[in-house]
Amino acid sequence: MKFIRKSGVRETAVITDILCDICNEGVVNELQQTNLSNLESVSEFVTLKAEFGYGSERDGERARFDFCERCFKEVEMKIEELKRLSERSD
Repeated sequence: MKFIRKSGVRETAVITDILCDICNEGVVNELQQTNLSNLESVSEFVTLKAEFGYGSERDGERARFDFCERCFKEVEMKIEELKRLSERSD
């Protein structure tokens, strides 16, 4: 049995950088951009995801935020501040 194979060129969309949702800076360094074919596995950033469920005022809404490490540190500090304020008001 003879197999016939066709070849061709296809364009494939890949992630080339990930931008922080606060400072809008790219989180992928130049070395990674030139040496990785797809940046799905880059780990120098944090993704915050929220999905609101049934009965919530925001039922069905989804949110996703990507942060660089520097901005995530600011987010963490803000969360800690809000926790302290909440503890004082209890």
